[in-house]
Amino acid sequence: MKKAVVFPIIFVVILGVGVSIVIFWKKPASTLTPQSEKIKKVSSYFDGTYGYDCSRPIQVKAGTAQGQIVGSTVDIQIPLDLEEAKLFCHSTFVIENKGKIKVLQRPEVVELVSKYAYKDVSIKALEFKYIQDQQFVHRLLPAYQDREIGCIIVLETPNEKRVYLEDEELETFEELDYETFEQYLGQVSEADQQVFSDNLR
Repeated sequence: MKKAVVFPIIFVVILGVGVSIVIFWKKPASTLTPQSEKIKKVSSYFDGTYGYDCSRPIQVKAGTAQGQIVGSTVDIQIPLDLEEAKLFCHSTFVIENKGKIKVLQRPEVVELVSKYAYKDVSIKALEFKYIQDQQFVHRLLPAYQDREIGCIIVLETPNEKRVYLEDEELETFEELDYETFEQYLGQVSEADQQVFSDNLR
């Protein structure tokens, strides 16, 4: 009788050990996840690919991404509100984006933008290589041929559009309502108009 009892007990113990081993080996390895508890306000951030400057502080959470070296990781920051980041933060890799940031910091622009949802406001700049084409710029803006234009910015809200002209230091020297600017556009060829509209970034 004692032997009959001992064998089932040994079998149960062995079975339990075997199940434990299987569970242990199937347990997935830990993975890196965004450190969502680390939320803060920043005026610039790195998303793992590009660096961004913002016209005003935005909230981001800390995270990690795979680095260029296999097996390495880099610290990144992820905006909590992507629409807010899209409007107020722009890649520092692009020259004309610095002009956008300066316009967005103007007090009257801050007040105007605050009236709308972030997704309903856009700000674009003429690609820098076209700004460098002085003949093209002079055709667009003949009244400003005596000024060095460093950037042309178009701000659009649901109710109005504005154009800002900046000098080479990206300081605004003229603000135009879009109707006035359209009069200038109407005086150039359709090809020039197309180049302008197709190269606002």
